[in-house]
Amino acid sequence: MILFKRITVASLALVALLAPASMSIPAFAQTYPYATYTTWQPDWDADRYDRHHVMLGVVADFTPYRLTVHRRNGIVQTVDLKNGTSIYPVGATPAPGERVALVGYYSNGTFVANRVILRS
Repeated sequence: MILFKRITVASLALVALLAPASMSIPAFAQTYPYATYTTWQPDWDADRYDRHHVMLGVVADFTPYRLTVHRRNGIVQTVDLKNGTSIYPVGATPAPGERVALVGYYSNGTFVANRVILRS
């Protein structure tokens, strides 16, 4: 019983010493290795864009959390949108036939869209 009390007291003392240190560690904002586009870029019309982080095409179908895009290379691709994916301009809804840019990244062969930018 005495050994248990000593271990408990030592554990509490260690927690009391380390708690202030853990609160002083700075929090780092999540950064993305690509530009944070919120508007359509003129270079996209000339087919100049970062193909690793931007996907251009025409909206084929849209339902909440799912966007089907007919890409320039002829591929029709469905992209799942996560909760928190921003659509620009704010308040707009993708409609079939509308030009669209998906900004995000590839993860294990799947495109993860962080932003959807509609051509106005």
